[in-house]
Amino acid sequence: MGDESGFRFAAVSLCAVLAGVYSLQVLTGFDPAFNAAESPAWKFLASMFGHSDLEHLANNAFFLGLFGSMYELLSSEKAFFATFLLCGVAGNLSAFLFFPESFIIGASGGAAGVLAALAAYRPGKIGMVFGVPMPMWAVLLGYLFINFAGLTGSANVAYEAHLSGMLAGLVVGLRLRSQPYTLRVPDAEPEDSEWRRRIREWEDEYMMD
Repeated sequence: MGDESGFRFAAVSLCAVLAGVYSLQVLTGFDPAFNAAESPAWKFLASMFGHSDLEHLANNAFFLGLFGSMYELLSSEKAFFATFLLCGVAGNLSAFLFFPESFIIGASGGAAGVLAALAAYRPGKIGMVFGVPMPMWAVLLGYLFINFAGLTGSANVAYEAHLSGMLAGLVVGLRLRSQPYTLRVPDAEPEDSEWRRRIREWEDEYMMD
């Protein structure tokens, strides 16, 4: 794990898919929300790619774009997608158990799980949160606090799904942490690859120990 050969696009691609699904919802009325009593089984997975509104989508895209990009760079594209799906399923199962009559929708469980997996895998990694550099363990603690505090409120947010996704992500991250990690050694770049050099400088400053 951790063979970082340059910028990767799995997290960005997933954000594009989420935006595409939301556009489909708005333009066609497609509803991927899952309800155990009324929905076909395939919507249990499809609901992880839909969102209730634009703010919901933006929040999850922010988490996945920022922390997902770091996570896939440090692990792999396959690990990123597998973590997102596993944690999304864990979040949906939790939402289903706690709110069996409600409709489930959103990538929040998967996004929260990716954040937790990154924090467990590389807790000292520095992430930029609204321009403020913070170690991932601090980011995770802050997000845990927000979600536990949310359990006491009455907002229409499935905080249980977020927490379940994070629990699954912690398990995945600790599993990855037990495997050997190899630091990236950049190869020499052609003179016309200035943009690659800048990307790697940014990676080395903000995403490497």
